[in-house]
Amino acid sequence: ELGLPKGVIEIPMFGGFVSLQKIDVAAAVIASIMVAALAVFFQKPRIGRALRAVADDHQAALSVGISLHQIWRVVWFTAGVVALATGIMWGARSDVSFSLQVISLKALPVLILGGFTSVPGAIIGGLIIGIGEKLGEFYWGPLLGGGIESWLAYMIALAFLLFRPQGLFGEKIIERI
Repeated sequence: ELGLPKGVIEIPMFGGFVSLQKIDVAAAVIASIMVAALAVFFQKPRIGRALRAVADDHQAALSVGISLHQIWRVVWFTAGVVALATGIMWGARSDVSFSLQVISLKALPVLILGGFTSVPGAIIGGLIIGIGEKLGEFYWGPLLGGGIESWLAYMIALAFLLFRPQGLFGEKIIERI
């Protein structure tokens, strides 16, 4: 259970009532907050200005010392967060069970480890994540209070991204200027 509101809000209007689903109102509020946060993120901090510079002209951004690799990481992370929020809201609206969402979200660390362009890499990534979760739960679970399986896959993927962002079998793209 996500704690999202259920039911209907009835608003008196034009001599009758307009019915709105509470989940739709919550989705609109969450979307508004995310749009406002992204607008501030793209305007105020240094990284937001760098994102706009890269969007305008890659070559000019490179010439003033902006790292394209860092920018792409920020772009993909931001897109992932927006997609996650959208998927959770849409899934809740469509009566998809939360357990299905948790299982499907486990695919992301598997794909990151294996490489998005490699099927054998996805298989190896799945084995690494599965074995890592079980070993982590067995050895570190008692020390950390259990429940490691719910977040360890994402920590493994995050650590992996730092050293090999293209994945185990992903293609390393070299862009020469």
